[in-house]
Amino acid sequence: MEPTGNLERILDNLEVGVSITTWHPEDPVKAEYIFVNDTRCRISGQSREEIIKHPPIQNFTRETRVLAEKLFSGLREHGHFTFETILMHRSNEAIPVLLHMKLIQMDGKTVVMNELHDIRHFKETESLLKLSRESMSEMLTMIDKEKQKISENIKSNMGLVLYPLIDQMRITATGAQKEVLDIMVNRIGHIAREMGVVDPINSFGLNLTRRQILICEMIRDGMTSKEIARALDCSPSTINNHRNIIRRKLKISGSATNLQAFLNSPVGRQT
Repeated sequence: MEPTGNLERILDNLEVGVSITTWHPEDPVKAEYIFVNDTRCRISGQSREEIIKHPPIQNFTRETRVLAEKLFSGLREHGHFTFETILMHRSNEAIPVLLHMKLIQMDGKTVVMNELHDIRHFKETESLLKLSRESMSEMLTMIDKEKQKISENIKSNMGLVLYPLIDQMRITATGAQKEVLDIMVNRIGHIAREMGVVDPINSFGLNLTRRQILICEMIRDGMTSKEIARALDCSPSTINNHRNIIRRKLKISGSATNLQAFLNSPVGRQT
């Protein structure tokens, strides 16, 4: 029950691997090859005779054999079945293929025509796309980290240097100069927000003063109240008073929680 000469020539000229097997719905494992075309031979690196002498099911991996019942059930129910699998080349190269099986009539008997599509190129392209996506994801992560680092540096400098300096200038500034300073503060805040930097004065709505933000940064760095007082030219009791106010605004109750440890924690870092 082999294909006629004309049909065989047509099948041999196809770029798709084609094979025809017998159909035994009561026991599909009994299937035997009737015909294989040249492309099918080329994909597996075997001759027509080598392929035909082995049962079809043995030419695929164990995964395919495990799925055999599902496959044959689909053939019985729908008359066709398509799935992706691996075909072993004679050189032991695993070749990804897409296999479409369908029941057809030939010489008055039902047989199975198998269309085997070599999808190595698609798999290689898929792998390259996946690699590109992963590389792009890593790059975006690095950019986000750099942006975060820049944002933190700007935020820190605003709190540690810029705003405290403006506060010092306010002490001796005239009315007109204070208006200029207010304009500067608003403009700096606007630029910071445009750059995605949260204004440290308004961070988390804690209503910390600029001086308290500066003291928080000093506490983070491990400075004692005496060291902070000396740096800010005030008394240690003033710094301790600020500490108590900061703890209250941060909702830190009791002496069990260390202020420096809290400010250096992930939650405190957002302050």
